[in-house]
Amino acid sequence: MRALDRVYDCAILTGCGRKQASERGVKLIVSFSENVEALQNKPIHLRIVGARLGRLMRLIRESGLQVYERELGLKEIHRQLIITIGIWDGLSSHELVALTGHEKAQVSRAIKPLEQDELIGRARLRAKLTLLPAGQAMYEKIMAIGRGRDATLTAGIAAADLRRFATMTEELTVSAAQMYAEERRLSAEAGVINAGSATAGSPSWPDGRTAKMAPAHLITPKLISLVSYLNRSAMLVYQRMEGLSHFQWQVLSRISDSAPMPLAQLILMMGRDKSQVGRTVGHLEATGLIIRSRPTRRRDILLEPTSRGREIFDAMYEIALQREEGLMSGHSAEEREDYFAMIDRLTANAQAMLEREAPTK
Repeated sequence: MRALDRVYDCAILTGCGRKQASERGVKLIVSFSENVEALQNKPIHLRIVGARLGRLMRLIRESGLQVYERELGLKEIHRQLIITIGIWDGLSSHELVALTGHEKAQVSRAIKPLEQDELIGRARLRAKLTLLPAGQAMYEKIMAIGRGRDATLTAGIAAADLRRFATMTEELTVSAAQMYAEERRLSAEAGVINAGSATAGSPSWPDGRTAKMAPAHLITPKLISLVSYLNRSAMLVYQRMEGLSHFQWQVLSRISDSAPMPLAQLILMMGRDKSQVGRTVGHLEATGLIIRSRPTRRRDILLEPTSRGREIFDAMYEIALQREEGLMSGHSAEEREDYFAMIDRLTANAQAMLEREAPTK
């Protein structure tokens, strides 16, 4: 019986995975089929599951910023670590890396303030991290808020549909983790990352253990881990292939997919700080990938890809579709349609949550 079957109904993670070989990751990366053709007529942010999930997670995060800041004062990664440790009743730092989908260095940095605040602790340096009394109390608060928010997020969705969505999310996370392991290997060979960082292979999850409790099906923690693995893998791909950061690719793809793109509209679509979008636009312009123009005397600025920018977009979009097919290769067309439909329903609910949380003027 998979560890997932025992654990991930508890709301934390994704994945199963014991000793998947890198060969599986290779197959996931290179597989491609006729499913691509059916997606061609949709905007890129609706064609790629990673982009759709990214938008959903952005809405979930933004709608919860005020309540979590007001009630807890913890960053998202700190909340995720506390929940993960609480669900498993103690984990090593290596297990936390696999379960959360975050980088090892990122997890290590996040652990330190939690230890300093005596929320988590360990008997010795390499022992498992466990919740201290203050951490246990924080865990209960996080879970209570999480249950309430998850109930709102999934309102109107049948329990059976949620179970299928949760199961497929877990399975996709295993695939995403394997793709990430394979991309680390390719990036190390290309000199993009240190060769030593590609030797660990696919992440492995704790085995033979059960969670200490089984709350209702929480969707958000599962999605956090899936999106983390997809983003980490994508960042390496874009850097290895074209020297672009993940966000630079997102901006270039939005501009190329909807050219000419008004700068003001791009800022709204990206959901990031105006200055961050502006810096990225400036970089893409300086490297000859986009151009800006003012078609009238108004202040409106329009953005378009150059011929080189269009070439990169077309090449990277083809790779994105290949990665999409690799990720979804174990699922039928019907299962994929159901999964995308569920993302749409959750996105609509998350948008409504964000609108309700917006401060009144």
